[in-house]
Amino acid sequence: MKIEYFRFKKYAILVILLITFSIFFSIIQNISTFRDQNKSYSKYLKNSPNMSLVYDDNDVILFEDSFINETIFIMENAEITLINTTVKDSIYLFNTGILNIQQGSSISDNIILSDFSVVNIYNSTINRNIECRDSSSLDMVSSQTISTTIWKFDSANITITNSSFFQLNEFGIEGQILILDSSINFVSVNGLSSSEVYINSSNISFLNDLAKPLNYITGPTPARFGLSGEGIMYQTALRSINLTWIGWDSPIIDGFLNISFQILIDGQFYYELNGSGFYKYFVGSLPINFSSSGIHNISVLSIDSLRNNFTSTITIKISEYPSFKWNFFGLGVGILIIFVLLFGILLHYRQNRGYFSSLGIIFKNELVKSKIKIIVFVGIGIVPGIILNLIFRMINRMLGSIGIDQIRSITNIFLGFYLIYFGVAFSIAFGSSSIIGERSSGSLSWFFSKPVRRWEFLWGKILAYIFIVIIIMVTISISITLSGMVYVDKIYYNDLFSIGGFVFLIGIITLIPLLAIGILCSTLFKKMGLSIFIPILLFLMVPTLVSFLPILVRHEWPLLLTSSYYYEQLGRTWISNTVGGLSSIAGPLSESLGFTITSIKLTPVSIVLISSFISLACLVISTLYFRKIDIQ
Repeated sequence: MKIEYFRFKKYAILVILLITFSIFFSIIQNISTFRDQNKSYSKYLKNSPNMSLVYDDNDVILFEDSFINETIFIMENAEITLINTTVKDSIYLFNTGILNIQQGSSISDNIILSDFSVVNIYNSTINRNIECRDSSSLDMVSSQTISTTIWKFDSANITITNSSFFQLNEFGIEGQILILDSSINFVSVNGLSSSEVYINSSNISFLNDLAKPLNYITGPTPARFGLSGEGIMYQTALRSINLTWIGWDSPIIDGFLNISFQILIDGQFYYELNGSGFYKYFVGSLPINFSSSGIHNISVLSIDSLRNNFTSTITIKISEYPSFKWNFFGLGVGILIIFVLLFGILLHYRQNRGYFSSLGIIFKNELVKSKIKIIVFVGIGIVPGIILNLIFRMINRMLGSIGIDQIRSITNIFLGFYLIYFGVAFSIAFGSSSIIGERSSGSLSWFFSKPVRRWEFLWGKILAYIFIVIIIMVTISISITLSGMVYVDKIYYNDLFSIGGFVFLIGIITLIPLLAIGILCSTLFKKMGLSIFIPILLFLMVPTLVSFLPILVRHEWPLLLTSSYYYEQLGRTWISNTVGGLSSIAGPLSESLGFTITSIKLTPVSIVLISSFISLACLVISTLYFRKIDIQ
């Protein structure tokens, strides 16, 4: 029992010591915190005379017809009111202290404000300095104090009405000085222009303006993107932009802003504009035309009456997208038509010599049999134009206008997502059901009971589907081209026609490989469900999953496994260099996570070659396999 009691006593002593140490540490910490909170005025208390008055903790004191020799410290929400009272020493205000000086009162020494303190002076005299620091406030009304110097620092706010004093010195980054119906011998403005000084109906004997004027470039478009500051990059396909900016200066005397602006393009003078007038700040707007594409620096140089100046600069990248080569396109179409005619003449010549070809019959039969599908998909091809037109109309109403930049960007993003779902639907409706449908209905056995070659049967369908792809893409291209014509100037019609031409090419390059893969699935599989599932897996599920893999491997190579990556790359090169679609998810996510992903640069030629290889490989494999399979 004694041993257990001794152990208990030992542990109890340790617990008591631990509690005592914790309490002592807490007290020391609170004292340290108190000292930190009061460090802004502790130096004044340390050097203050022995005779001083200190008010804090919500003290409310009234001095009337009094004479005070002591230094006054006002802190912690204390409020002191002086009425016809003389103070022979200085007054210090900290934190949220309030001082009211009224009715003939006189302060022989200084008043120093800091933190969020407030001083109200009415019909009184301050014989030396008033220093306003931090976010303090001074309001002086009907006070004639010839020897007073007022100092404004930091973000303090000062209002002077119907008063006269010797000097006002302004230093600061924010805040406001408002002088009304007053007389000042000397005013020196030294702070930033964000520290505003307004002088109305007042007499200033001498004004020293050392504050540089300021301006913010707000945007090169009607929809202001807040492009204020340095190092801003703005990309546009416009040949001319509407530069907008806001400029102001300090002081503003009697509501008159005395300022002018020079616009510099790549450091060279472009235009000068007078911004002086009776207003608080000047809102500038200037159309700028560019003679060449590429990166340009635009600077707004604001200049006041004393030739003080301040420059804001943004960087504009004029993107020049390629124009659709209609002459080469027409030449290619002409060559294709000539090739088809020559092929038809050759078949006709061989038929006259006893060779029978079912290629043309299968081609015509497939078009007639698919006429309902063709009408449906042509109708679906009109939908993009209708939807884009509604989007453009909504943006035009919200922003007042819509430019070729927005049309290019929205069209490219919409086209990327549209081709995913449209390609799946088209591949399933035509490619995936091409052979399986004929086999399940028994038509395949009937055809092959006739003198029909298997490769001709398959390629008659393939050529019919390619012809349908061309008809549908022509419809989609025309609808997209017409969707934006009423919203842009005629000088951008060529851009819209180019967009339509490139939409046609992107659709052809995208849909034909999807069609070839669908035909391959229809040839290899005997089950319709499996033939439909494979395109859905390849065109919808795989791109969605693979789009996040670049974040893990820090490289874009996994995107080469998805079909969406290729037509998004074509869209960025030909239509708009904007982020959009499944394969664009990794880039913004990696930036937010703080690392970069190594990108792959594929040219349109390489993408066309890859697309052609996939298409030919699938069609050749389909042809070889179809010639040997059992049709039952």
